[in-house]
Amino acid sequence: MKNWSGHIVFNESFHWKDLEKYFPDMYYAVEEKTKVNQEEKQFDDVMLELNMEEILKDRRPFGYRRENAKFKMIIPQNKNEITIFHGTPSDEIEDVTEEVAACIKSKKIHFNIEYDRMVLIKITEERS
Repeated sequence: MKNWSGHIVFNESFHWKDLEKYFPDMYYAVEEKTKVNQEEKQFDDVMLELNMEEILKDRRPFGYRRENAKFKMIIPQNKNEITIFHGTPSDEIEDVTEEVAACIKSKKIHFNIEYDRMVLIKITEERS
């Protein structure tokens, strides 16, 4: 099934610091889907460091939002969730979301996976 976005939704007791050990693997799971040159890779590494600084302070990370990326990891401001987004409906969204979620499965971090929950998607569907 083609989806626009996958959502890893954490429960009420979740703290961003809980992802300290697992976030790099989650970040690289999204990054590896985008072909980057060495200069872009250095930028991505710096962005990961900035994300980790936020997580260590138990604050919401920035995610992975490279302009030319095939997939983006978006962290909504008002929710405890991670959204994996693709600019068009894709069969791969489910696989990438599952791959990111696999990094934290069985780590005592409780979450649910949902698809196509973005407001933009709802507006697009209403217009169709």
